[in-house]
Amino acid sequence: MSSKGFTFNQPALPGLNSIDKMPFDDFFNMEDSNNQLPSFPPKSIREIVRLVDMGKSDEISILEWLDVIENKNQWQQLDKDEANDACRAIWLAICTNFSLGDIAFFKVALALDNRNTSMVSELIDSMEIVRHVPKLDQFSKEKIEWLVLVADKDYRSIAQRCYTHNITPMAVVRKLRLPKANTYQQKLSEKLIKIVSPQLTTRSEQWLEKCFKELVTTKERIIFCEAAIHHFSDYDYGTAIQSLLEEHCLPMSEDSYWYDLTESSKKTLRTNFDISSYYELKMISRKLTSDDGIKELKFEEHEARQIHSRTMFWSNYSSRFNRIRGLLPYKTYDYLQASELHLSEQIESFNSNCEVYIFELNKIIAVEFLRGELSETRFFKNNEWNAKRLFESKELSIDEIREMSQLEVHDHVTSWQYFCEKQLRTKFKLLPNDNIPYFKGLPPAVNTYSPTVGLPKPAQSYLNERAEKLERWMELFWKNEFRTSKYGHQNGLQQKSNVYLGKAQIMQEIGNDEKFEFYISKAANQGNAEAMWQLGKMKVLSNDRSGKMQEYGEGWVLKAAELGHSKAIEASKKITKRDSKLVRYRESSLNRLKSSIGLVPEMAGADLSSYTRSVLISLIKQYLSLSVNMINFSNAAVLLCVLEERNEVISNDFLAQIDVWAQKLKMK
Repeated sequence: MSSKGFTFNQPALPGLNSIDKMPFDDFFNMEDSNNQLPSFPPKSIREIVRLVDMGKSDEISILEWLDVIENKNQWQQLDKDEANDACRAIWLAICTNFSLGDIAFFKVALALDNRNTSMVSELIDSMEIVRHVPKLDQFSKEKIEWLVLVADKDYRSIAQRCYTHNITPMAVVRKLRLPKANTYQQKLSEKLIKIVSPQLTTRSEQWLEKCFKELVTTKERIIFCEAAIHHFSDYDYGTAIQSLLEEHCLPMSEDSYWYDLTESSKKTLRTNFDISSYYELKMISRKLTSDDGIKELKFEEHEARQIHSRTMFWSNYSSRFNRIRGLLPYKTYDYLQASELHLSEQIESFNSNCEVYIFELNKIIAVEFLRGELSETRFFKNNEWNAKRLFESKELSIDEIREMSQLEVHDHVTSWQYFCEKQLRTKFKLLPNDNIPYFKGLPPAVNTYSPTVGLPKPAQSYLNERAEKLERWMELFWKNEFRTSKYGHQNGLQQKSNVYLGKAQIMQEIGNDEKFEFYISKAANQGNAEAMWQLGKMKVLSNDRSGKMQEYGEGWVLKAAELGHSKAIEASKKITKRDSKLVRYRESSLNRLKSSIGLVPEMAGADLSSYTRSVLISLIKQYLSLSVNMINFSNAAVLLCVLEERNEVISNDFLAQIDVWAQKLKMK
């Protein structure tokens, strides 16, 4: 075809319906130059039968043979006995004439496969009579035996015949020069497995692998795999069949048949390949974000994209999934059922317009809200009360879930995957699947993964974009949270402190220390215990050596402890314990010296108010470098108490050494 000077080749079409060498090619390319030309008018059936019986088949041209096996009008003129005699003679010729045999057997095969063919039914129905023709050549025998089994729909015998001769069905079809495209191949898929012993041998394993590779359609392969999953004893699949199932049937495989398998097969694979429940949620998400799902459910583009990104993120944790539950809007649930998706009892419908996934991950329970203004992820402690409510309550609603006290809440704005992975790894000690070098669902520039450092940190431009979006999200989140009863006891100032704390955490994420301190201080001043704890910890650990920052920080820690902050309570115990220990050492040593020898150490009676920090430290070092006795111990304890009362930073080395002395002097 040409147009405006350009020439286009006709596109090549796939040749599924071809055979390796068409019988007609043999006719048109026969080397025998004495090939019989057709007579005019063509010979009738009666004449052809007479010539065959006289041994003069070579006087009949190929075109006359074609006419006699296709011309229904001639056959209608024969009585029953004549038709039977004609079938006998023509089948004898078919089995002795190579070119005619190829054409006839090809047409018979098409007819037996319910395909359109011009061959008269009398010949097709009488094919079996030729099995008893003496001196029939082996090739014709094999063709006839195969086609008779196809006609009888004896697929088990066909499979057994292939197994006995260690040849695949498709190889037989090629060898016998029969149509490659046939529907009975699907019927064979299951039988190929069934005729093999449940105790798999190397020979049968290799034969089955070859058979599978030659299956053409997905349907044939699925039928084969379904049979293989259940057939073998103790689910011992050997090496080849196990690899085949892993490659084609497990949900984590590319282009997997998993979503087309029966529930029984999925259950068997879950057990034998240790597959988690994650894949049912993946199957649902995959359907929801298909072109048909988006159109039917009227999803916005960003909604479909978000569902997909969540599914990809959690695919990296698929082996960590235990129990799951899916709560779907009625419309979503009905759509999935109408699309013939097999939903387990773990997937339920409820009155909402947002899909909710609930899944157990070791010590936490995650709840994903897939759509809506917030579309957040909430993490709950995996205790009995939370688990019963989230996995078993029939009355569970979105509002009830948001009423529950969570451990953490996570957003899904720019670069959320980096921060969510970090939170799971550092706070909840939850790592992704073992030995994954890359994180699915992320571009190559940021998808490399290490269990020690996590994902690559996003570029500053992304962090700035995230901070901007996250501040808006944070305002919306707390607006919704304050509608719940969880914060009903808080006044307006305390509620506002939660917002400031959230903004402080945003600034900490992007490395803006100045704004972090600004927001964390505002939250602490408005009575937020977590902010008090973080501010106090930051000041205690600062590099300020004057001791003033430590004193300031410890003050916030003690305030957080008074409000019941668990970590602050533990830290405050150490602060109180350290203070009381030094005073106790000083008082008990002075009392012991006074009662035993009536002596007061020089430091106990001295006016130390004018002593600077450096002088006090020098004296402490001096006393602690002397021999271990009660006088030196008492002098050091007095000086340490002075530092403590001034809120000066005390060296841990001093504290450790005086503890050792106290032990030796039995002061403890």
